[in-house]
Amino acid sequence: MQRSALLFSLIVTFGSLVQITPVNVRAWVLDSNVLTPTKLSSSAFPLASPKRADLNGDGQDETVALVNGHLSLFSVEQVVWQSPEEWKVIQAAFTRLNADALPEVSLLVWRPFRPWPVDNFLPYGGRIAGFHDGKGNSCHIILIGWMNGLWTELWAGSALADPMTVFAAVDLNGDGRQELITLEGRYADSGSGPARALKVWEWNGFGFSLLASAKGTFTDLTIVRQEDGRILILTP
Repeated sequence: MQRSALLFSLIVTFGSLVQITPVNVRAWVLDSNVLTPTKLSSSAFPLASPKRADLNGDGQDETVALVNGHLSLFSVEQVVWQSPEEWKVIQAAFTRLNADALPEVSLLVWRPFRPWPVDNFLPYGGRIAGFHDGKGNSCHIILIGWMNGLWTELWAGSALADPMTVFAAVDLNGDGRQELITLEGRYADSGSGPARALKVWEWNGFGFSLLASAKGTFTDLTIVRQEDGRILILTP
């Protein structure tokens, strides 16, 4: 939840960045479902993820603590959900990605790879067999929140084809729904290499569909709003 703070500290003003640092910050706008490079105004300001949210509609905000890859969800100062021991949680954010009535916590997780159960029965199974690193761990996006009176997984994606390094959630195209913005790398890099793609995903009712993507070399991302109201993605 804090990764973008360092990046934006480098870009207090765009003019200063150009003059005093060699970091090449690129600005992107989502235009007609295409990620297009654009110019960054010096008046842009960051859109930070909320630090708390009311996940169950009781009027009390929940908070999270992420320590050494382990996440705890707190409600009225009590721990109500914790990530399993075999998970390594890389990032957590309060979001509204699944288009229901309540916000949720979105997690970027590495955990031991599990194939689809149906792959054991299909003649051409194993469609996600390579979606893991050399240690047998795969990358996932998982949504945690309140459902049917319980704190639980609202949605858990299968192992990703390309592991995410960081994500953000914001309404990029003004349709009233948040998109999922991701940087994605390769399992062969074992988490040490830069991301190879910037992608934008949209919720389709059952999961996420790819809306737009751009190839390149990326190390981080942050979201800013310009004085003209446009929301941009910044990537060094």
